[in-house]
Amino acid sequence: MMHLYINGNNYHYSFEQLLRVFMPDIKLEKIYNTPPEEGGDYVLCQSRENDDSLDIEVRVSFGDFKRKAAKTCNGEDLYKTGELRACQLLYDMLVEYSGYIPAWGIQTGVRPSKIYFKLLRNNTPEQAVKYLQEELFISSSKVDIVKAVCENELAIMESSAADQFSLFVSIPFCPSRCSYCSFISHSYESLKKRIPEYVNLLCEEIAQIASLSKECGLHLRSVYIGGGTPTVLEIAQLEQIFDAITTHFDFENVTEFTIEAGRPDTLDAKKLAFLKKQPVTRITVNAQSFNDEVLRTIGRNHTAEAVKEAYKLTRESGFDNINTDLIAGLEGESVDSFLNSVRSAIALKAENITIHTLALKRSSFLITRDDTKGQIVGITAEMIEKANEILTQSGYEPYYMYRQSKSVGNLENTGWALPGKACEYNVFMMEEVQHVFGAGAGAVTRLVNPELSEIKRIFNFKYPYEYIADFEQMKARKIEAASIIKKWQKP
Repeated sequence: MMHLYINGNNYHYSFEQLLRVFMPDIKLEKIYNTPPEEGGDYVLCQSRENDDSLDIEVRVSFGDFKRKAAKTCNGEDLYKTGELRACQLLYDMLVEYSGYIPAWGIQTGVRPSKIYFKLLRNNTPEQAVKYLQEELFISSSKVDIVKAVCENELAIMESSAADQFSLFVSIPFCPSRCSYCSFISHSYESLKKRIPEYVNLLCEEIAQIASLSKECGLHLRSVYIGGGTPTVLEIAQLEQIFDAITTHFDFENVTEFTIEAGRPDTLDAKKLAFLKKQPVTRITVNAQSFNDEVLRTIGRNHTAEAVKEAYKLTRESGFDNINTDLIAGLEGESVDSFLNSVRSAIALKAENITIHTLALKRSSFLITRDDTKGQIVGITAEMIEKANEILTQSGYEPYYMYRQSKSVGNLENTGWALPGKACEYNVFMMEEVQHVFGAGAGAVTRLVNPELSEIKRIFNFKYPYEYIADFEQMKARKIEAASIIKKWQKP
């Protein structure tokens, strides 16, 4: 247990996030306005405000490694400046202690692109780059990809009208649960008896969203059916969901409709023929890896060849925008085998390739000078960097980016697409430029008020049995969401 002492400020969240970049599985006890106890491992951040300045002091004590540094801050926003300087001081100590230099520096947020967009409001691109590199310590390669993502997102963001929204439909069931999975998903067989009831209620929620969105004067722009693995459902169940969507929503402004068929073992010619008759414009067939040994290790009940066959079948069914996900850092994956997976996806001519970094759910890769786990972070970072080079050389462009909690090395997930094939929903959702209504277990409704830069999140229950048991609460929450939108719309 490490103690985190926070005295005279409220920087505990930033310090905790930065500590986890270097020590992902660290157990922290936060203690406020108390002097540190000598003898144990601890981190201290204390500040004292003067008339026109702020004094910051940071101390660390990790066994025999003890460091202390201080800085006086001046400026208009002493609190934010002090938080930045305190994180910089802690970062320098952690780099010295571990010998590890994170590519993302002290930047720990989910959406790096938002920082760049915010900087551009009052700065030139050159000034924004300088800030990212010199204040946040972000590497030049990561700055380059953030810039590219933002440039490719911009046209999609600007195409979104104030009266448009997106719909996310959650199907939280999979044929089996992969060993790395941290999403809210459940084995199809374990909940098979409850799925008809779940689908009935999901369709009722979809109808309610359609009604409320019309009351608010909103028009549907994109649809994303995700999971889990939606195509684990029977055709009759999928048909029920598609009927609910196409019956209740006006498709005049819809430009994109995605469904995840993430597991190739859930696809066959009959199911793909059904999907082709629906308004689906984009489909995912996720490999995660084209290494059979890795697939077995993570619990995927298919081979790399099965992924290729599913791709061929999907293409022959008439789909011209196919995505595949690959995960860097999976157990048993080498740099060479991962890059072989990237080249395999490119060889299939996938229009979208999303490169994920493995997110660690529990005890992980504590980075110290005397263990080998830091090498895993280095290997994963090399996978990401070389994959980016290969994709760029192959004509793909990065168009959205985010990070998950406890990603190996604090590394990123990046969506790559051939020109004109970027997923609009991913950009709308990630950059929070329009409302997204979520239906189903684990779905989140995000309401956006751009005038006030305000985001409201309204959560559905996570698990299918909760969703079924407390469905009336789901309906009440959607009414609440509509009330918020109407309030924002008043002149």
